[in-house]
Amino acid sequence: MKHTVSERALVLVEKKLLEFKGRLSPQDAASVTGLIVGEAQDALTRLMELYVTRVSYDENGRIIFDFEMPLRQRGTKTLAEKWVSVRDKVWRGFKVFYKIWISLILIAFFIVMVVLVILLIVAASRAGGDDSDSDDGIAGGIVGGLFRAIGEGLQFAFWTQAYTGGYAVDEHGYRYREARVPKGVKKNKGKKSFFIAVYDFALGPERAEVDPLENEKEAAAFLKEERGVVTSAEVLALSGGDFAKAEERMADYLARFGGEPRITDQGVVVGEFEDFLTRSSDIYTGGRIVPFWEEFEAPYKVTGNTGRRNFFIGFMAFFILIAGGILGPGEALIDLAEAYHPFFATDLAYFLFGTMPMIFGLSYLLLPILRFPFVKKKERERLNRNRKKQVMRSIFLHRLWRTTLDEIYQSLPDKTRQELNRQDVENIVEELLLDLQGEIDLAQDGRPVYVFRRLEQEYRAAEGARKLLE
Repeated sequence: MKHTVSERALVLVEKKLLEFKGRLSPQDAASVTGLIVGEAQDALTRLMELYVTRVSYDENGRIIFDFEMPLRQRGTKTLAEKWVSVRDKVWRGFKVFYKIWISLILIAFFIVMVVLVILLIVAASRAGGDDSDSDDGIAGGIVGGLFRAIGEGLQFAFWTQAYTGGYAVDEHGYRYREARVPKGVKKNKGKKSFFIAVYDFALGPERAEVDPLENEKEAAAFLKEERGVVTSAEVLALSGGDFAKAEERMADYLARFGGEPRITDQGVVVGEFEDFLTRSSDIYTGGRIVPFWEEFEAPYKVTGNTGRRNFFIGFMAFFILIAGGILGPGEALIDLAEAYHPFFATDLAYFLFGTMPMIFGLSYLLLPILRFPFVKKKERERLNRNRKKQVMRSIFLHRLWRTTLDEIYQSLPDKTRQELNRQDVENIVEELLLDLQGEIDLAQDGRPVYVFRRLEQEYRAAEGARKLLE
């Protein structure tokens, strides 16, 4: 909601943010500026709409507006985010360039190189005479296939694997988002197109791209489902991360959907979006309420192809590499020039049929080898994140706000218990303690007890706020 606030109040409060390191309550802002509390809160709420903020509360039960310092306008990216964006664009550009190169070299040049080797053998065995008619027949026979190969290959060079809304399941039982299949390509029992397999050999399988505003759509759907009430704990359950990130998202949703932060009698900040509910229609928002622990990542694979297909594709690249080595440095192209056309003796021919195939063949075969350790590392990290989500799921779904390691372990799905032992679960819980602001108490028998007070308080506060709306 856009707040009506005087320019004077806005300037006064904004100046004090630097002095107080961006962290102010409405009462503190009123004290240091001389404004009344209502004016100070309106100014802070308006500044929250302008700048990246976290909304939380302190031990005295006061709403705290915690602005990122230096102030950063909403929608602007940090240096780290800009670097990731640039890196992704460079990688996508390289992939498109290399896919085109694959289409022209591996798919089309493979045919060309086969023909040239055949012609070289024919030239070497000819005792004389004019075989131009048969040679023209050979060339004419491959032209159609050559252009079809190039055309079909380029069809997928610019293809983006978007998310379809469907899911697949990996070998560990984790459900992940499935990428869309290019138009005209039919999936046959999970088998993919040969052209896509050719790309995946060098660059790896494409990962499904997800709507960048998916979390915001999901939050809108959640607000409609839950009577316009949400807490930071529930935002964390929807989007993951830690409480700091959840508080930042909460501030974003308050600004985005016109909500108001309210402090409950228990000292918990609850976001209320009455205006959003009353003014919005029943039009489908596009958001689906999927808890964070159900949003598993797709597996990272080196090629995603079968061993037989990898062997055949690798053989094609190896053949191009060897053929380039035969045609380039040696006298083979001169023999072709003498037998067929003087073009084969030019520098351009040496580059096209010698140097370029050798560079391509070597790089194409090296890429999956160079990517292998990075892919395996990412896959290990993915599995760790997915297993962490399973432990998080048990804590949230079973409301294990005060629990022991055995209770958490027994509440895990059977599949997860087969993969993790108690020590693994203990390590994960200790990581989650930091994200969920949990603590460790000791039971009377000395066993550690994991306590998630803030989660319990915020879920109870949300339930209480919704009951008031009944």
